[in-house]
Amino acid sequence: MPTPPEEPRPGEPSRALRLRAADGWERFMRRGQDRAGQEDAPYAVGPDGYEQHPLLNTLVRDVASRSVRRLTAVTHELQDGGRPVRLAHIRPSSGVEWTTAADNVRAMPIERNITS
Repeated sequence: MPTPPEEPRPGEPSRALRLRAADGWERFMRRGQDRAGQEDAPYAVGPDGYEQHPLLNTLVRDVASRSVRRLTAVTHELQDGGRPVRLAHIRPSSGVEWTTAADNVRAMPIERNITS
C-alpha cells in the first residue's frame, strides 16, 4: 500500500512548490551556462576587460552625478556572484577618477567637446 504524501509543517512550502522552484533554478542555471562566454556589451571587449567604447576621451554627462567630464575607460569587472558589470571611468580636471554604470553615460553635444 503506497504511503500518503508527507504534509509540510506549518510555514514550510509544499512538495509541489519545492519541485517547481528546483526546476526553475535548474532552468536559470542552464540559461547562464548557455550564455557563458557571451558579453552583454554593445561594443568589442579586449582580453584585458577594456571596452572599445565610441565615446572614449570625449566629454560625457554622468546621469547619476549630473556632471560633465571626460570618459577615460569602460571596463568589465566581475561581481562576487560572477556577473559582469560595465563600469565607466570618468576623470574631471582634478584628476581623481570615479566610476559609474556605463549605461549612465550620455554623449555631450559636439560644440561642448570642441570648446573644452
